[in-house]
Amino acid sequence: MKRVLGVLSGNDMPLAQIEAWARSAEVVLAADGGANALEQLGIRADAAIGDFDSITTAARQRPLETVYDPDQDRSDCDKLLAFAAGRGYEAITLCNIEGDRLDHVLATLHSAARSSLTVRLALRRGLGLVLKGECEATFTAVPGETLSLLPLETCEQVSLTGVGWPLSNQQLSPQGKTSLSNQVSAERISVKIESGSAVLILTATRLAQPTW
Repeated sequence: MKRVLGVLSGNDMPLAQIEAWARSAEVVLAADGGANALEQLGIRADAAIGDFDSITTAARQRPLETVYDPDQDRSDCDKLLAFAAGRGYEAITLCNIEGDRLDHVLATLHSAARSSLTVRLALRRGLGLVLKGECEATFTAVPGETLSLLPLETCEQVSLTGVGWPLSNQQLSPQGKTSLSNQVSAERISVKIESGSAVLILTATRLAQPTW
């Protein structure tokens, strides 16, 4: 599976961190103003997608391909994810997403939940994974790290192991039970949901560098 990176325009991730992710990726896509950071780094994106209301002239000239999409009913993140899916990619890692606007962060999570792709989140201090529908994921962690599992909608039959406060066939929902700031207690974490969508966030400084 190709290492596909999508760079958004959150302007929160240090340029050196974006560079490390971009240079370790096999495909680099930019959502509108996300191309500005790549232009500053001298990195040519494979494609830039969006309505181009925040991309600079210099950055727009650098990508190998530009896809102008003025649709105001979809965010630039929606357009980037649809483009990646249309090219046949199965998974993507998004970076530069945290920014200083909560509405943009929430919209990005909603875009990821709607997408047919497996969507990971490269964060300044860790990694995130958007879980959708009937799914199960297992990954390694370090005991003592912090893990949160936050539902984006009602999730049924949620199980979480390898943490201090495990879950077994629980219902999670934005209006009800969540798992915030749980503590990793084992080197292997397993999460399973039967339906719904949620974001799992592992906060760990060691993950500041690319982890595919």
